[in-house]
Amino acid sequence: SDIKAFLANEELHQSIHYSRSHHGYQLLTDQHELSAQEILVLAKILLASRAFPKAELDQMIAGLLHLIKDDDRKAVAPIIKNETFWYVPVHHGQLLRQRLWDFSQAIRQHQTLEITYLRRDQEKVTRTIFPEAIIFSEYYFYIASYNETYGATLFYRADRIQNYHAATTKITRTRAQRFEDGEFRQRIQFMYPGSVQKISFQFWGIVEAALDRLPTAQVTHLWAADGTELPINNSDYRQQQPRDGGSVTIEAEVFGERGVMMWLLSQGALVKVLSPQSLVTALQAELEQIQARYH
Repeated sequence: SDIKAFLANEELHQSIHYSRSHHGYQLLTDQHELSAQEILVLAKILLASRAFPKAELDQMIAGLLHLIKDDDRKAVAPIIKNETFWYVPVHHGQLLRQRLWDFSQAIRQHQTLEITYLRRDQEKVTRTIFPEAIIFSEYYFYIASYNETYGATLFYRADRIQNYHAATTKITRTRAQRFEDGEFRQRIQFMYPGSVQKISFQFWGIVEAALDRLPTAQVTHLWAADGTELPINNSDYRQQQPRDGGSVTIEAEVFGERGVMMWLLSQGALVKVLSPQSLVTALQAELEQIQARYH
């Protein structure tokens, strides 16, 4: 009775019940317990991210493994042992967990911060920001923050933030002005900001890869190798995969041009941008500079 009262008073997720089959009381929980399969998946994602220094990575992997039973731990540990041993983080060497937690609390409490930031050119600058979201992309964590001086949401790499503390001035944002990180994630490439625009391109590569990379993308036309337009089956992207030199036309909404241009260039001769003309012109200029490198 005392244990039951304690659990109820502390509002814990455990409770005690009498088990006739065991002839005794059992401590039960309604919390979800992570399975060995889930721990394996989470560990693999952490290792592939390369985002954390080795010390933090080892602590997190150890913490995950201790959430499962000994037998399950013995089954999971050998599968990730080699990858953990050869783990190579990105080179900034900054501890991130506490920093990310502090910024998450600033976001929750709508707190304005003053930060010292190390730019790409190694110059230190001071900025007053209103943190709005934490985003992970391409090995790095970014703090999406509204900067009142520039009147825009900018992205500060978490590892480049040297110092941070509560600001003496306060920036306020209404709910209507709130940064929508879920919507933003669907339209951003390589963390380059910009205004929303629609792009269209012809693609000879793996359609699934393009649709996965650009979440807002849709196949609008399917072309045979001789240029004949074919019917589209919108219920199954696999049936939209071009065959024997065929291609598709894809439309997508993206933020800015620079980020998506980097992805388009990575596809080489498998892509031809159709619109907008500003993106076509920018790509042509970039390709000319690339070719000039080899002369």
